[in-house]
Amino acid sequence: MTTTATTAAADRDRGVPPVGELLCAFANTLDVDAGSDDLGDPAALTDWLTARGLVDGDVRASASDLALATAIRSGLRQAMVQHHDRSDAALAGLDEVAARLPLRLEFVGTHPRLVPAVEGGSAGVARLLVAVANAEADGIWARLKVCAASDCAWAFYDTSKNRSRHWCSMGVCGNRQKTRAYRARQRAKD
Repeated sequence: MTTTATTAAADRDRGVPPVGELLCAFANTLDVDAGSDDLGDPAALTDWLTARGLVDGDVRASASDLALATAIRSGLRQAMVQHHDRSDAALAGLDEVAARLPLRLEFVGTHPRLVPAVEGGSAGVARLLVAVANAEADGIWARLKVCAASDCAWAFYDTSKNRSRHWCSMGVCGNRQKTRAYRARQRAKD
């Protein structure tokens, strides 16, 4: 499995848009392979949001902000899984939690943008929803996927021309999955 830093550097090298990097980094705060969660408590969420400029340094996330963030992360990861088969199935849980983080339209000169209509840690979490809306508007939302390898499940940006990539890394997960399939076919022949 590749490390977060290695994956992020490789993504930048491939021209992954910043909003794609942000949403993948957020989804990858849950590392299925390592069995770890970088958002284990409100302080960890505060640190994560602050490090990415989603909240000011004096903002502190609460336990309810953490619950919202983990629910959004779960919904975003499910959406990223569905991007493999281009499914538009409803994400009721994500709709439900998004409804608790209101956004409003603000104008910078004549340019509209979505901004959180809440304060504190919730505003930082709501900015992740703004990132989702921006990813859709930029045409990259469907390129955000979760690795099809069940022992990986790392979020990545699909850089393939036809948007058909299934694994975070062909050299690691893709090769491992193809080797398993080959060995299974060989066993079936014997």
